[in-house]
Amino acid sequence: KSFSMIVDWLSFGALVIYAYLTYLIAKDIYNPLVSFNLKQIELTHLGFTMVNKSKVEVEVFGKIWSKVNNKLFDFKDGFYGDKNPWILQPLTRGNGHRDLRELKNSRGMSLKGFVKENNPSEARFTFQIQYRKVGGICWKKSSPQKFAYVFNFQNIKNNKVMWLDV
Repeated sequence: KSFSMIVDWLSFGALVIYAYLTYLIAKDIYNPLVSFNLKQIELTHLGFTMVNKSKVEVEVFGKIWSKVNNKLFDFKDGFYGDKNPWILQPLTRGNGHRDLRELKNSRGMSLKGFVKENNPSEARFTFQIQYRKVGGICWKKSSPQKFAYVFNFQNIKNNKVMWLDV
């Protein structure tokens, strides 16, 4: 009789653990999770891909900034300037691109003008996103990705001017 009671309690404990783990799995897929990456798609174009890996609709804000000759160049407008959100449906991918020369900083100067004024050989870009469930309160920030971009096109092989800066 006591052996039967032990088996009953162990079975009950296993059932409780199973129910709890099932709850954690179900809860996890309804928490927002977005991954992203940047890449060069043309000589002066920055490409962006993001994937909503959760089962909820999310809004994503991106922010890109750069250091050129130790001077900060922060972008102010649109999707790359933390002003307009991307809305991603569950389990979908979003893509975008932008000509780097068209990006403007908080003073309204274009990157092309900034480069001309400072004459750098390369720039360091950092891009970070923050996202949340649409209508949610809590924002999650991704780890920033850092890239280097070379402006001296004469010394470039295979048209590769951008690379991961680690």
